[in-house]
Amino acid sequence: MPVPAVPVHAVHVPAAPVPTAPVPAERVLDVPAFVRIGAFLRVRAFLRIPAVLSMGAVLAVLSGCGAGTQSAAPSPGGPAAVVASEFGGTDLAWVELMIPMDEQLLPVLDLVTAKAADPGLVAVAGELHGVYSAELPRLRAISDQAGLPTDSPHKGHKMPGLVDADRLAALRAGTGEAFEKQALDILREHLTQLANLAGSELTNGTSPTVKALAQQVAKTRGDANAKLPAAATSG
Repeated sequence: MPVPAVPVHAVHVPAAPVPTAPVPAERVLDVPAFVRIGAFLRVRAFLRIPAVLSMGAVLAVLSGCGAGTQSAAPSPGGPAAVVASEFGGTDLAWVELMIPMDEQLLPVLDLVTAKAADPGLVAVAGELHGVYSAELPRLRAISDQAGLPTDSPHKGHKMPGLVDADRLAALRAGTGEAFEKQALDILREHLTQLANLAGSELTNGTSPTVKALAQQVAKTRGDANAKLPAAATSG
């Protein structure tokens, strides 16, 4: 008995699998790792932004970039869990920038106290020195709790409000009215930038601890700026 022919269209031939290229390792998103290093990457990205931009606006952008990381679930009980639950991207960026901002103004305040003739300028410098000396330990404690690097990547950089080595050297070399004018310019720029940065943290930050400190920064810097003499006077 002849075997019936099977129609060609009835034969099912499995399709050959389409080869797929392996996903590059750098494109695989490890969510817990992203939470742990997110702040560091945001800080590095910040350093590539021209210094002429408002640092307050930069922090606001960083906050928007980091907003999606708060819901990620890090390893229970580990350091990443502390960072993710307490600190957001703006909180970390603000703390890491505030430390060198404060540290690098202290020599300016010492110079003003030693060399300025204007009593109003000397009084503001003395007041700020006390504020910064009390504030820095709090900032460093938060930095340690968040696991940030002990050596800030912002040290030595030229950006608004951050007194770099060249500007400090020029101030040391100044005398009389020229010195006081330089000091006033540095203090006004510094205090204005810190008030702006504190405002961005208050608007975009998520940590109650960091926001409480930013509230104090906004008040102390605003008050000090208002007390600065309108112009330098020679002694």
